[in-house]
Amino acid sequence: MRRLLISLVVILGLLVVADRVARAAADRAVAQRIQHDQGLSQRPDVSIDGFPFLTQALAGRYDHVTLTMHDLHNGPVPVQTLRVVLRGVHVPLSAVFSGHVSSVPIDRATATVLVRYADLGANVGGNHLTVSEGTNGEVKVTGTVSALGQTVTASGEGRLDVRGNDVVVTVGHGLDFTVPLSGLPFRIVLVGAKATKSGIEVSATANGLVVHPRG
Repeated sequence: MRRLLISLVVILGLLVVADRVARAAADRAVAQRIQHDQGLSQRPDVSIDGFPFLTQALAGRYDHVTLTMHDLHNGPVPVQTLRVVLRGVHVPLSAVFSGHVSSVPIDRATATVLVRYADLGANVGGNHLTVSEGTNGEVKVTGTVSALGQTVTASGEGRLDVRGNDVVVTVGHGLDFTVPLSGLPFRIVLVGAKATKSGIEVSATANGLVVHPRG
């Protein structure tokens, strides 16, 4: 009986090790494919969730994959963090271990984009605006504006709206401005925005993605 228990413990240990090795290989393969396809200067951090991992690997479908990128400068406004949650990522086990992933079909993706207030201020600095967190998900904007031939300091809280690839900040008093977020990877679509302590947090989504090789 004791030998049986020892054997079971050894087998379980080997399975855990194999699970971790396969997970690391899949993380690396997906990250390399995404970096190449999106033309990113840095490899994204990829984390495939779920245990046991091997059952997902054998099926070639991963239910929950988190992808994180920092300091993106693809568009007119720097993005501090882009976090994408991928649901239903299809990668055959043979492709994982060979490292040759030709395509990565993805069922659904949701994303969160974080733009720091400091980076935002630099891009609207021509209007001498300072942006910070307001109340109820709005932003507080303070700036120097021209009114009736005079230059005055105005301040107010404004709502955040999404229009296409832009986040529109509406405050009034000459403090309105637009945050352009074109050039983000994954062809994601912006759906909403709110103010947080760290910056403007934008939610996005993308359906039916397929990461293809270039060329």
